Amino acid sequence: MDVVLALLGLLAGAVVGWFVGHHLGDRVKDQRAWRYWLLNLAVLLIGLAGDFLGLTLGQPWLWILSIAFLISALTGLKYGRGKTVGSGSLDEPEHEERDIPRLWED
Repeated sequence: MDVVLALLGLLAGAVVGWFVGHHLGDRVKDQRAWRYWLLNLAVLLIGLAGDFLGLTLGQPWLWILSIAFLISALTGLKYGRGKTVGSGSLDEPEHEERDIPRLWED
């Protein structure tokens, strides 16, 4: 039963973390960078608090959930904001032409 609870905790933490992080990252896309970094700090503190609580109570599913939440929420924040952070995060990438080799030579 512990394995099932651990897997459910992993899945729940990853899904909730991704959706929360992506939504919050999308909301701060057009705002200053310090808001993004403040959200990163908040996610880190929530993840560490969940780890501490899970280890204190002796519940492995809780600390597995919080680790999965931490990882996926940070990833969701980055992707929600635009994959890059800083002054160039809202710029469109330059189109790069590629020379594709022929499949058969004539």
